[in-house]
Amino acid sequence: MKILIVDDEFVSRMTLQNLLASLGECTTVESGEDALMVALSDNPPDLILLDILMPGIDGFEVCKRLKTASQTKDVPVIFLSANTEVEDKTRGIELGAVDYITKPFHKAEVKARVLTHLSIKKMREDLRDKNITLERQVDEIKEKTELLREKDLQLIEMDRIAGIGTLAAGIAHEINNPLGFLKSTLGILNKNVDKMRDALRYWKDKPATDPLVQGYLEYVAEISLDRVVSSMDEKFDRADRGLTRIMDIVNSLKRFSGIDMEPLAKIDINNNITEILKVAPNQEDKKVDIVTQLQELPLIECAPYEINQCLLQLLKNAFDALDNEGAIKITSEWHRKDAQIVIRIVDNGRGMSPEVLRQAFNPFFTTKPVGSGTGVGLSLTERIIKRHGGMIQLESTADRGTTATIKLPVSAQE
Repeated sequence: MKILIVDDEFVSRMTLQNLLASLGECTTVESGEDALMVALSDNPPDLILLDILMPGIDGFEVCKRLKTASQTKDVPVIFLSANTEVEDKTRGIELGAVDYITKPFHKAEVKARVLTHLSIKKMREDLRDKNITLERQVDEIKEKTELLREKDLQLIEMDRIAGIGTLAAGIAHEINNPLGFLKSTLGILNKNVDKMRDALRYWKDKPATDPLVQGYLEYVAEISLDRVVSSMDEKFDRADRGLTRIMDIVNSLKRFSGIDMEPLAKIDINNNITEILKVAPNQEDKKVDIVTQLQELPLIECAPYEINQCLLQLLKNAFDALDNEGAIKITSEWHRKDAQIVIRIVDNGRGMSPEVLRQAFNPFFTTKPVGSGTGVGLSLTERIIKRHGGMIQLESTADRGTTATIKLPVSAQE
């Protein structure tokens, strides 16, 4: 412990120094100026005994300056003075002193008070250190708790996706067989109707003198058979388009459930982005400015067709988000520290409200008109990216656009 004794009386300084020598290193000065010089150094004292009446700067002013300095504001100051007025004692305490001892003093009292305040200071320092340690431990606990919470959420999300995938696989399997039967049957019916059409035309070309033929032709005219036959092609075409759409949905469910998983390969994803742009949705009624900023990337191990499907889906969504005109920006980066690549597709289109954004990855959720979207695209994209050990994020603000970010590890983690 370091004690600073400030007193303009030599005898008082020596008496106090001898009295307190057993408590620590004692330094004595005879003026307020010297006291400030010593106390405000890089190595301040642990306690200061301060006289009030001194030539130059008095004790009150010294205490005031010490309490406004960062390095000495917590150093306990004990006034030691012959002034016995209550006003002086009150002023000293108000300036920040911890005690006030009047002269002539009793040695035992001075030593006891100094020892008490040194102990209090030591306890405060220990408590402060423990508080700092405790705060650091609390921060570490919070950080670990947050990590655990994120992992729990990831596990819950993976369980949710796995459950949906199992359900999708079951639905796809149950629908696929009767769907194939319907498709095949529709084709046979179409061929048979063509044969019936030819048979009906056979009688139409016969002479109408025969009463039987005459009755047939009258019946054909009555039921407008020509119009019925001509409309059958349109009906078969509509039925075929409907079945094709259902098959597309089933195929999406199969891909979503991972039934048909393709083998892995190493690719330069920048090349895939370039190829995807060549087959991007051609919406001639829109004026779209596409900008690419592709950094040099390492080869990435993935299922190429699935990754292409994800990129195409996100690019299609960006196109759909634009009204008459707009811009789409595609960037790629290599994060060496995390050993992953980052792809961003940014549009300045309609964006999404918080409610829509919250449901964006839910299977079968769509904001598109009935018949123009299945609601599986983003769900499938999320599943594929997570199956590759990556992650996908959407950031969007209504009327200000959307940013889709894909992060993929260089090595596959299926």
